[in-house]
Amino acid sequence: MKTPLYFILTLNFRKCFSYVFQNPKRPCRNLLCWTILFTFVFQYGCGHMLKRKLTAPARFQSLDGSSPFLKAHMHDGKVYILSSWKVDSENRTVTGQGELLNVNRETLETGELTIPIDSVAIFETNTQHIPPEVQMRAVIIISSYVGVGLMIYGLSQIQIGSCPTFYVSDGTQPILQAEGFSASVAPVLEASDVDALYRARPTDNRFEVQMKNEMLETHVVRHVDLLAVKRESGGRVFQTTDGTFLETDTIVEPSAAAASEGDCLPLLRAVDGQERFSEADPEYLATRETLDLEFENVPLGSDGLVIAARESLMSTFLFYQGLSYMGRSAGQWIAALETGDTNLKKAVTGIGQTLGGIEVLLQDDTGQWISVGEVKETGPLAVDVHLLKLPPLKRERVNIRLRLTKGHWRLDAVKLVKLGKQCHPIRLSPIVVNQNGVSADEAHQLLTDPTEALTTLPGDTYTLVYQLPKDFESYELFLESRGYYLEWMREKWLADENPALAAMMVFNPERALRVLAPEFKKVEVDIEKKFWGSRYEKQQ
Repeated sequence: MKTPLYFILTLNFRKCFSYVFQNPKRPCRNLLCWTILFTFVFQYGCGHMLKRKLTAPARFQSLDGSSPFLKAHMHDGKVYILSSWKVDSENRTVTGQGELLNVNRETLETGELTIPIDSVAIFETNTQHIPPEVQMRAVIIISSYVGVGLMIYGLSQIQIGSCPTFYVSDGTQPILQAEGFSASVAPVLEASDVDALYRARPTDNRFEVQMKNEMLETHVVRHVDLLAVKRESGGRVFQTTDGTFLETDTIVEPSAAAASEGDCLPLLRAVDGQERFSEADPEYLATRETLDLEFENVPLGSDGLVIAARESLMSTFLFYQGLSYMGRSAGQWIAALETGDTNLKKAVTGIGQTLGGIEVLLQDDTGQWISVGEVKETGPLAVDVHLLKLPPLKRERVNIRLRLTKGHWRLDAVKLVKLGKQCHPIRLSPIVVNQNGVSADEAHQLLTDPTEALTTLPGDTYTLVYQLPKDFESYELFLESRGYYLEWMREKWLADENPALAAMMVFNPERALRVLAPEFKKVEVDIEKKFWGSRYEKQQ
C-alpha cells in the first residue's frame, strides 16, 4: 500500500528538480528538495524487480495469467493497462479492468475494457517479486503506468541505440541515406523529418526503401512518404532550413579548406561518405573550432551554401549517459515530459542548445566575419544535405568560415550554389510494403492511413515500394518520415545511476559538459566502431 508520503513525493518530483537549480541561494529549501528527490528515487525505486515478458499477439496463448498486470501496446501508440484480466481464445479478445491511454498517456477510457488481440502490436506482462538477494540494494522498477516503453533487456553489451534507418540504392547497392525523427524520443515529441536522398540513383520507376529498426527500441511510424521534386537536366534541388525547395544549376566546390589539422579540402568536395571530423576538447565538450573555406570563380549573385553533414556520436553518448544517470527514475522523467511541462521540455534541450549547430560566417569587403545563419539537425547516422540561403554574393572570390563544436560534427561536403526557382514536390506513399520478401498488407495499411501507425521492434525490416513518375531520372528525391521512438533501458546502465548528475545534465548543461568531458574522451576513439558493431539483428 502506498503511504501519503509517496503521493506527496510524486506530486513534487518535477517541482523539486526545477527548484534546486533555479534557486541556488536558498540552501534550506534546496536541502528539503534533495531530501524529497532522493527519498523518492531510493525508497520507492528500490527493492522490487519487475520481470517483463513480451509476447507477440500470435502467441497470446502463452500469456502468463498469474501476472497482476497486462499492458497491450497498440499499433497507433495507445496502450491498455489491465488488471484482473482474462483471455477469450475463441473470440481472440482480452478483457479486464483498467484504462486506455493515448499516445500522450492521457486517460481515454476506464472500467472494463475488451481488446481484440489482432489489433495489438505487442503484449507486456509484469510479475513482481522481491528477491532476497536484492532487497538491500537498488534495482530498477519502472511503473506500469508510465507506459513509455522503457524496459529491461538482457543484451547489456549493446550500449546505444538509434532511430529508424533507411537504406536506398546508390545505383550499385543499398546504402544508409536517411534516419527518421531522431529527436523524437517520446510520444509528446512526435515530429516529421525530411531527409534528402542525395545519393539515390533509381534505375526504373519502381523505387525501394528499406526501413530498419536496428537497435533496442520501439519505433512508432506514422508514415514514410517520398517527396519527388522535378528538376531541370543537370540541376539539383535542395531544401532550405524553412522547408522551401529551390533548384540550382550552378554548384561551386571550394578551392581551399583549412582547419586546425591543416588542409582538409579533399574531404569536403563531394558528398561521398569521406568526412572531415575532429576530436572533442578534453576539458569542455562545447569548445568551438573554425574551418576556413575559399571559393574561386563564383558566379555573381550566388546565394546559397550547401552543407552535407551529420552529428558525431557525442550527442548520442550524452543522451544515453543521461538515461543511465536517471536509472530507476527514468520513467518519472519521461512521464513528466509527456504531461506537457513546458519548462522541462525547454530544459531537456539544454545540452543540444549548448553544443549548437554549424554556424556560417561570411567575410565582408572590410575583412570582418559576419554571421549569416546556422544549420543543425539531430542525427548521428546518415549524412543530411542542408541549404542555407546567403545574401547575394558580389565577388568572384568568397571566403566562408564555419564555427562548430569540436568533435560534434562530421562534415562530408560544403558547396556554394546559385539558387533558381522554387519547386513544389509531389507526395508519394508506398504502393506495397514487404517484410522478409512477403507482402505485409497490414503494415502497408498502417503506413498509409493517417489515423494509424506502424509499430516496429528490434530487428524488424520492411521494404517500402514506391511508384515514381515515368521520367523518374528528372526528379530529386526526399524522404519524409513521421513518428517517435521509445528507448529500452539496459541493465548495465544501472551501475552509473546518479540522480544528481542527471539533474545537472538537464538544468546545468554547461557544467555537465565539463564534468562529462573526461568520460567521453575515454570512449571517443572507438565509439563509431562499437556503435556500428552493435546493431541488432532478429534471429530467424
